[in-house]
Amino acid sequence: MNKTIGVLGGGQLGKMLFEAGSPMNTKYVFLENTENCPASLVCQHQILGSLKDADKIKQLGELSDVLTFEIEHVNVNALIDLEETGKSIIPKPHVLSVIQDKGLQKDFYAKHNIPTLPYKISSSEELKSTIESWTEKKFVLKHRKGGYDGKGVQLLSKEEFQNLLAIQDDSINSSDGYVVEKMAEGAIEVSVIVAIDQQLKSTSYAPCEMVFDTKSNLMDYLITPSRLSEQVNARCEEIAKVTVEAFKSPGLFAVELFVQKDGNIYVNEIAPRPHNSGHHTIESSYTSQYEQLNRILLRQPLGDTSLIQSAITCNIVGPNNINGPYKLDNLNLVLKIPGVYVHMYGKTNTSPNRKLGHCTILGTNTQELEDKFNRVKKLLTIKSN
Repeated sequence: MNKTIGVLGGGQLGKMLFEAGSPMNTKYVFLENTENCPASLVCQHQILGSLKDADKIKQLGELSDVLTFEIEHVNVNALIDLEETGKSIIPKPHVLSVIQDKGLQKDFYAKHNIPTLPYKISSSEELKSTIESWTEKKFVLKHRKGGYDGKGVQLLSKEEFQNLLAIQDDSINSSDGYVVEKMAEGAIEVSVIVAIDQQLKSTSYAPCEMVFDTKSNLMDYLITPSRLSEQVNARCEEIAKVTVEAFKSPGLFAVELFVQKDGNIYVNEIAPRPHNSGHHTIESSYTSQYEQLNRILLRQPLGDTSLIQSAITCNIVGPNNINGPYKLDNLNLVLKIPGVYVHMYGKTNTSPNRKLGHCTILGTNTQELEDKFNRVKKLLTIKSN
């Protein structure tokens, strides 16, 4: 029980992981290049440095019994070297090698007969001809590496792509290549959180339905359980578990899926860590995604993933017209609404579409949830400080 968990990254996911471990007095040390990051509010043991720095990662390993990460953009080769010395890293570095590269991800699905939308992998030199040969007018253009929070993913028509190409727009530049993918028009986006313990036993959480902001390409809110049929929800869980189990690695994974009107379900992407779509589990489930990951890291039994109540979670993001210090307006009015929980991440400055926190709303039925959600969205606003 007296073990130290090392975490690569000091953002809000790390902060919530530490908060979940505090009842058991779990010890942590984290690596982050920003001194006053969200994790620093709840954990004093920080190595100040880059997530790409092999020496800093080695130092983190020396101070920890087991390592995990709260962001994918880390030096995976350094983790592979550490694993070869016998250090426990969860999820395993080979998983991260695949997840970091959207092209390898898509090939992994194809190799393991996991349903995924048609795609082509392209280099920078081949991109124009790849898109010219694409049979449909619209497509999704993804950078193979480096994308996050909607960045590096664009929904385009051939005409829009040609216009971006003509003005040499930076948004389509990638030295690591691209995935050109069929667009899932009219599909409902669903996420399933899957937990795998160190004996490779698995469990999953109820699927949640994600609604995205069309301008920022960030999740606006989610509702769980999803409003799809029991049969479709069960199929989503089944596909998610089969997908994650194919990696043969312990860890906590978020599997994002497209559910189309014709009933077909396709895996979009996987996050090998706690995820925005699992924030609601802190209040809505018997075991939160963060407690679950702690259990996995410490070789404890997997916790009960059952829902206590249905939930909506909405992101609190920076508005387009504010940069710098901010305040949360109408907080006291929101806190008067029963079953509403506000989580702020401790970020001192806002910028357009920056995730500053989230709000989870519990209710007994969809109508109650949506009524509370509409009140919260109207009241809870970011203002200049």
